[in-house]
Amino acid sequence: MPPVSQAVLLSWSVPPAATFALVLTALVYLRGWLLMRQAGVPFVPLWRAVSFLLGLLSLWVALASPLDTFSGFVLTAHMLQHMMLMMLAPPLILLGAPVVPLVRGLPVFAAREFAGPFLNWRVANRVGHALTHPIVALLLMGTVMFAWHTPRLYELALASSSWHQVEHACFFLASLVFWWPVIQPWPSRARWPRWAVVPYLLVADLENTALAAILVFSDRLLYPSYAAVPRLFGFSALHDQAAAGAVMWVMGSLAFVLPAIAIAVQCLQSDRGLQQATAARQRQPSSLDSLLAMSQRLPFAGRFLRRRLSARRVEAISFLLLFAVTGLCLAHLASSSSDDDDQVLRSRQQSGPFAVSIFAPAGDLEAGPSDFSVLVQNRTSQEVLQDATVALRAQQSGNGRNTQWVRASTEDSENKLLPSASLNLPDNGDWTLDIAVERAGEKAGFSLPVHVVKPATGWSFPWSYAVLLAFSAILLFIYLRRHGSARTPLLPHPVAGDVSTANLPETAHTVR
Repeated sequence: MPPVSQAVLLSWSVPPAATFALVLTALVYLRGWLLMRQAGVPFVPLWRAVSFLLGLLSLWVALASPLDTFSGFVLTAHMLQHMMLMMLAPPLILLGAPVVPLVRGLPVFAAREFAGPFLNWRVANRVGHALTHPIVALLLMGTVMFAWHTPRLYELALASSSWHQVEHACFFLASLVFWWPVIQPWPSRARWPRWAVVPYLLVADLENTALAAILVFSDRLLYPSYAAVPRLFGFSALHDQAAAGAVMWVMGSLAFVLPAIAIAVQCLQSDRGLQQATAARQRQPSSLDSLLAMSQRLPFAGRFLRRRLSARRVEAISFLLLFAVTGLCLAHLASSSSDDDDQVLRSRQQSGPFAVSIFAPAGDLEAGPSDFSVLVQNRTSQEVLQDATVALRAQQSGNGRNTQWVRASTEDSENKLLPSASLNLPDNGDWTLDIAVERAGEKAGFSLPVHVVKPATGWSFPWSYAVLLAFSAILLFIYLRRHGSARTPLLPHPVAGDVSTANLPETAHTVR
């Protein structure tokens, strides 16, 4: 395997906060699934648990793999990432029937006081009914896809790591809503006849095909950022755009058409088979009845129902400690994680046999340590030169103050094609970044002017901790409101209930 290909495969950008959240979600689901398994609940077999975990894994791969690292360099890689976020992870997660196992896997106090009441809240039911209506889901999916692929919003996501994360969240959440009527995860009930899902998927395929055709057949580059960055794999930005459109066209069509064919075959089965399936569904208990029966069969359920108020206090204290530890860990990871997406292309220069691309944080740099990355290529062939030695230093204009030469390395860099180094720029003012490149006895020098400003004064509260405090305040308000009124009964057990008061299991409607 060529060294460049090896470096690409090693360029993983693992997001700490997202990884922590996904692992925690997997543990909660597995705990709930095991408890339901012990209770003999038949609606979430082993293959559903495997599907859910594969969905979380595919979501993590989309966010942490080289697809994310090179999304700003290669549009095709970015499109593959979007396909995983929209066409692979959401249906796998929904096939795992996640609602009840996730609620059942929560701590007893959290399920009883928050998750269970929320799922039985009329407003939540109405919002869920509205979002998962096939027409609304179809329109939402199409709107999100076309909006984020407009040049303005797409360029915004490329220029800002925060907006990039918002884009990914929109794709994933909209896709969950879209695939809900198709998968119809237990214990939800279908809103339309099963045959109506076939045109639903075909219309979505038409939307996907229209957007993909724009990328494939456009004679101009829709996203200028891909023309500015160095080309890493030998094809032009316009060819890259056409390849990205082809990926969207093929993968999207497969994701929509194959389930449509499977559902059409189900709908064309014999009347006898339909009658047998209907009779089987009628013999199955409702989701609420199943959950209540499960609560009676769980090993600790009887003891839980007989617990005194002091035991509830122990549960509350345990939940508070667990919530505080988990929330603080997640907030810390979200606020302290570094991402190469924060670096932008600052300059492209050529000298001698080399062409270099210099990456640094956008705008003026704050006084203190700053990270710089350099891509070295052959000036003629544009081949990435990984064996080149790169050294950096900074010189302040006016007083001749210099920093020491620092050799750039790929050890701490997410993108293994870009050697990086950290330089300390202690004073505000104009600085010049000097770059020395050497390979096989050939040398060249490059420079980049940068402006350094004083760090922002005052105390700033990290946004992740602010979100944690806001979420904590919401939970406290819900708890006080529920217990402040004598008319509000307590749920005796952390039963998720049905997603709506009429949501009964439709196992025959689930895509297998």
